[in-house]
Amino acid sequence: MALTNNDNAVSQTVGTLLMVAISVILAAIIGSYAFGMSSSVQNIRVVAISVTQSTPDILISYQGGDAQPDLYYLTIIAPNATSFYTVSNGGALSTTGTPVTPDVGAVMVLSGAATSGQDHVVVVGHFIDGSEQVIADVFV
Repeated sequence: MALTNNDNAVSQTVGTLLMVAISVILAAIIGSYAFGMSSSVQNIRVVAISVTQSTPDILISYQGGDAQPDLYYLTIIAPNATSFYTVSNGGALSTTGTPVTPDVGAVMVLSGAATSGQDHVVVVGHFIDGSEQVIADVFV
């Protein structure tokens, strides 16, 4: 009696394992959408800001962006950790008052905030839907 090699069973087993693996991956993807796991991803809003130092001041220029219609106001956190809000369309800043959307091209000035070293400035955008996003986190 002679022995022969028969590889037919191996290819059927590999094919079955691949089909099971693909089914598990597809079930995981569909399940994540069905149970809302993908809804936790936040939208990134595009807002253009430039921050420069002009001793003794720090200048924040607002250039607009795709999210311009949704922007409510900006918060600027100065190097000394004081929070200022845009209180006029022209870019006036204050720690009190009613926040206002700055116009495109507005320049906000942190008077006397610049030092000889690197100054940390954070700009946060507040949007009409109540969400917030860090627009700039820079050292100037």
